Amino acid sequence: MSVSLYAAALGVPVVLVAAFLVETWRRCSGPGVRALRLLLCSIALWAGGSALALLAPDRATWITFEQVAWIGRIGVPVAWALFALQYTGYGDRVTRRSVALLALPAVLMLALVWTNPLHDLVWSEVRMVYTQGVAVGILSKGPAFWGFLAYAYTLVLAGIVLIMRLVFTADHLFVDQGVALLLGVSAPLFANVASVTGAVPITGLDMTPYMFTISGITYGYAFYRSDLLDRVPATRQIGRTAVVRNMRDGVIVVDEDDVIVDVNPLAQQQFDLSKDVVGRPVRNVFDDPEFELPVGEGTVVWSSDGPFEYEVKVSTLTDQHGRQLGRILVLRDITDRTNRRQQLQVLNRVLRHNFRNDMNVIDVCATQLVDRLDGEDAELADRIRSVARDLSETGTKAREIERIMSRRHNDPQPIDLPSLVTRQLDTLRHEYPAAEIEADLPDELEIHSTGILESVLQNVFENAVVHNDSQQPHVWVRIEGDDSQVEISVADDGPGIPQQEREVLVKGTETPLEHGSGLGLWLVNWGVTMLGGDIDFRDRVAFGRDDDVSGSVVTISIPRQGPTVHSASGQPPVDAD
Repeated sequence: MSVSLYAAALGVPVVLVAAFLVETWRRCSGPGVRALRLLLCSIALWAGGSALALLAPDRATWITFEQVAWIGRIGVPVAWALFALQYTGYGDRVTRRSVALLALPAVLMLALVWTNPLHDLVWSEVRMVYTQGVAVGILSKGPAFWGFLAYAYTLVLAGIVLIMRLVFTADHLFVDQGVALLLGVSAPLFANVASVTGAVPITGLDMTPYMFTISGITYGYAFYRSDLLDRVPATRQIGRTAVVRNMRDGVIVVDEDDVIVDVNPLAQQQFDLSKDVVGRPVRNVFDDPEFELPVGEGTVVWSSDGPFEYEVKVSTLTDQHGRQLGRILVLRDITDRTNRRQQLQVLNRVLRHNFRNDMNVIDVCATQLVDRLDGEDAELADRIRSVARDLSETGTKAREIERIMSRRHNDPQPIDLPSLVTRQLDTLRHEYPAAEIEADLPDELEIHSTGILESVLQNVFENAVVHNDSQQPHVWVRIEGDDSQVEISVADDGPGIPQQEREVLVKGTETPLEHGSGLGLWLVNWGVTMLGGDIDFRDRVAFGRDDDVSGSVVTISIPRQGPTVHSASGQPPVDAD
């Protein structure tokens, strides 16, 4: 009975890995599948050969089955190392040459095992012991055995390190798979150490194949419950590499001394670099006194030789423990963007200057015609003057928008919001004495914002009065806030904001058939966005004390602590002319 129990126990891992092997052939294809199949076949040979050796009736038969088991012993560490490399995304290192070098010691060892009677390098003596119903061969191990053992342990431990690294850096995505694989390889490893050192219940009995039962269970769990081979980390690793190599920006990786350790193909093409640049300081490679990297992280603009200009974004490269290993340089060609911006600035300045001057001429001439003409002619002249002033105001709005956009990076400063609103409403009352303006403001409310807020509020208040068709425009202003957010609501009793205007602002684009009527609301919309806030347009419903529900309500929500964004160069931006 004891003989059958020992032999039957080794049949369990054989059945498990055989079933698993069939499933991999039937369902799987991808990184590491072939290496896993080789691993499973090796496990089956190791366990099967050991089981047959236990039943051997004599020394010669035992040696034959032991030699069969050695095929598995030799294949397991090699297959495990190949699988770990491919599974974790380092399959590009598994080439014909690397596989040949990796397998060469194993092939030599297999040849030594099968020719051992000629040299006794693997074992010099086999003493058969029949105890507890099993046939155990006690070997006097030779130098080749110990050399291969060190080689095998090195491969197994290397694979374990790769999987452990995955477990600690996979953001929980592949942790369950990694833990299952580690359990599956650790149990046989510990059993093998115990067998080699003699810490086993029966002297000379190899306990390693028994632990392959645990391997079969954990591998099966990873396969059926954790999508092993269907969802592998190699996809992520290979994908990251492909993104870097195929991205449309040049990428250069440097170490802490700014020595190049890697470049992507686009960087090689952009700057005519060869693979020989690896190992050279990045400043020497570019050989340009104007090329200067920021200290730490940051973004700089570099004008290279010729007409090209690049935005160089530098970020820190760290390991999973947060230790800095180097920096990553992403070089984006912004030549076209810079040229277009310069062209637009020139066109904008020329058109705005000519536009303003010509409108002033038209306004003056129309005013003189109004004074000289009577009747319908005077009305036409007055119409010309009105349109000219509207267009001149549009030019002023355009200049204001440009000025706002140019100072978008200014750091927020403390602002007493009620005082700012009160000053602007007093100015509005002075300019439009017929308007009735009510305000519900807190006594104090300090926020951190930029000058953009002043332009935004000024335009919202003016729109509420100017675009009101009643004889006595009525405007209500209310401010509410908490520790993180401030809401400024402006209501009026005018005709309201047309739905078309709202849709254009929500979509953020204009078409020939769908466009806004002016720049005021665009200025408000863009300004609020740059302040890190939101804007809401809705119809007025009994806002304030008035029961009349005509008009609209504009609600601006901004953070009390405005977003801080610094310019790439570190210099304060200059407002537009």
